Amino acid sequence: MNRIRRHLSSYRYSVRGIVFAFRYENNMLIHLAAAIAVVVVNALLHVNPTEWLITLILIALAWMAEIFNTAIEKLADRVTKEQDELIGKAKDLASGAVLVICFFAVICASIIYLPYILKL
Repeated sequence: MNRIRRHLSSYRYSVRGIVFAFRYENNMLIHLAAAIAVVVVNALLHVNPTEWLITLILIALAWMAEIFNTAIEKLADRVTKEQDELIGKAKDLASGAVLVICFFAVICASIIYLPYILKL
């Protein structure tokens, strides 16, 4: 029983991290607005279940990438606030990962939504 209680209490830290990301990271609010827009468009266009799954997975991947990016930035800032070439590269790589998933999410959205829009 103690193991289960410990396991369940560990979710508190995960939720705290998610709340932190949405509360203090402006980019997460942009991702949230985009996610809301995607859900609304999906509902309005009556996309099929597979397309719903694809868009929800892409939303989750974008949020996950942004949270990892934030974690790397916070950790790097803890190491040093001074200009450091390797830390700068690490931050750029993490930021690039966010851009990659968002770029491909836009491509997937175009592929999914274009046929629906052309029918209108």
